[in-house]
Amino acid sequence: MVTIEEITALLTNLSTESLDQILALAESLKEKEKHAGAWVFDFLQNFREATYTGMEIKVADAVCAGVTRLALWEHPPMSGSASVGYLVPIPSGLRQLTIKFSIGIRDGAELPSDRFVAFRVLVNGWKLWSTVKNTRAWETHEVKMPQLSSDVARIEFVTDGLGDNRWNWAVWGEPRLEGDKS
Repeated sequence: MVTIEEITALLTNLSTESLDQILALAESLKEKEKHAGAWVFDFLQNFREATYTGMEIKVADAVCAGVTRLALWEHPPMSGSASVGYLVPIPSGLRQLTIKFSIGIRDGAELPSDRFVAFRVLVNGWKLWSTVKNTRAWETHEVKMPQLSSDVARIEFVTDGLGDNRWNWAVWGEPRLEGDKS
């Protein structure tokens, strides 16, 4: 078995660039261990399988109040709403199924303070969660999901300009569906 002292000795003379790479690897391994008993569906990684409607729908970095996150960009159309939908196979036996995400309006949007963008999460056509927002800062949410074990769920992220889509630079930061396998 390798000891921490042996690893530290190997790291002593590495360049800053190499140390940064090792730090990123260590953080990734720590995150994996943290979720060892968890099942995760990452919506951004599965974007190619999604169906969508709207003006500007893509996955890219988004900056809200100066904070950058990988996000689902979802600008609503001139009328109606934008939607990005996924068919998610839910393994049997999952417990504590939760959808985790942040919502924001990207920096640079000139959305007036009296106008809002609606954000909604639909599961199998039913509204599970919704809010309205007009500020740039990220808001993080965790929403308990209904029991969906051994099923395929249709999960949709919806944004709506509520009658005026100008400057509705809506984004969903790092959306994930998580459940406990044990």
